[in-house]
Amino acid sequence: MFDLRSLGGDMGLRKAAWTTDDHSALADVLGARRRINAAVASELALMDHYVRNRTACASPWDTGVTEKDLYSSAICELAAALSSTFAAVNNKLLMWRQLRPLVRQGFIDGTLDLERVRTIHDHLLHARPETVVALEPEILKAAREMAPSTLGREIDRLLIEADADWDRAVRKRAARTEKRIRLRRRARGLSSLTTLMTDGEADEQLSRIDAEVTRLHPEDPRSDDQCRADAQTALMRGEALRCECPTCVVSREDVTDPEAPDTHGSPEIGGPSPETTEPSDTNSEATGETFSGCSSSGPDTMPTAAPPPAPGTPVPDTPPPDTGPPDAVPRSRPGGGTLIERWRGIVGHDPIGVHALYPDGHGGMKLPPPGALSYTPSRSLAARVRAEQPYCLHPGCNVPSERCDLDHIVEFDRRQPEKGGWTIPTNIGPRCRLHHNLKTQKLWRTELLPEGVLHIVDPLGNHYFTPPAL
Repeated sequence: MFDLRSLGGDMGLRKAAWTTDDHSALADVLGARRRINAAVASELALMDHYVRNRTACASPWDTGVTEKDLYSSAICELAAALSSTFAAVNNKLLMWRQLRPLVRQGFIDGTLDLERVRTIHDHLLHARPETVVALEPEILKAAREMAPSTLGREIDRLLIEADADWDRAVRKRAARTEKRIRLRRRARGLSSLTTLMTDGEADEQLSRIDAEVTRLHPEDPRSDDQCRADAQTALMRGEALRCECPTCVVSREDVTDPEAPDTHGSPEIGGPSPETTEPSDTNSEATGETFSGCSSSGPDTMPTAAPPPAPGTPVPDTPPPDTGPPDAVPRSRPGGGTLIERWRGIVGHDPIGVHALYPDGHGGMKLPPPGALSYTPSRSLAARVRAEQPYCLHPGCNVPSERCDLDHIVEFDRRQPEKGGWTIPTNIGPRCRLHHNLKTQKLWRTELLPEGVLHIVDPLGNHYFTPPAL
């Protein structure tokens, strides 16, 4: 006889128990999610309130500080306090101010999360008001049922149906004005390069990448993502993607063997072309790989084994196993918490200039060196400063130094250059135009501390520190 107990038996009772318990647990998850969404909306509302209060006291006829300056300073104050960037805070604030009433209310209630709110905002940006009003209820229904990417496509479909002429015009303008590329440094020596391009350009690029990947043998050990990433790099360099299956690797090694017969001919998949017969390890420089057995004395120098120790020579202790690069060993980094915490304790709430390394901006020198009394730094000095400081000196700012102004830490005196801060390495540094203007307007104050730490004070008297570059 077939016994239901052999498969659980009381499946009906268990199903009822599962249903009750799981519904309760799922309700708890959804409730927590709604509270998180409402908290994020509350944070944005408080940020907006803070910025409005900080910009309400603009008096350009008295101080020369405009409302725009105060707005930028308020955003920088939030960014520094939140360990974020000006762009991230500013974009969130602008999005919050531009939200439609129903979308904002759904955000406040917790029924919409930040990702869906941002999707709705981005896809409705610059749409005609009457179109947005007509589509908003339907978009909110879709937002409760669709993932963000699907929701974005649905909004685009609704906009095309409602106003095709506007959609064509706005797509044409976006393809001309909104393209950009962004670099983000990630862990383990990797970076992500994000490109904003048209749908057609993206499809074309992916087609070229996939065409390179399809040429590989099935035995290639790399994953699909690794193959596509390597294909993108190969296309960038104007090369063909090389197969890494054992057969192709051995074939390339045989071709580079000077005693091997000449195998030049029609290139096979992954094999060398008639014009390129370099060894397979020539890409080590481009990929950042190193080979510990290689010598730098010349191309024909081969690594040699160390001679055995003489009898009676004490044998050194066995070294510990390799646990990673030297950076993995605990140490006090130049920009580490120990340095910043120490200077935060030293500075406390003292006014600017008390602990400055060179309060006069003269770098400890009595006489100005050549070029020090010129406001514009020389090309060699500019190159040196940008090489030593790869980003804007303002805390949290990630604008590359080549796109920054070279700003004097102690202000340069155009009337009496010998008395003001000099144009020397210890008194200039990269600062993006936004943060340069805030310093020029005396809203933010800066001084250089010993050990290369930059001490920055915001208009509220909060102290921030930028560590020296590693």
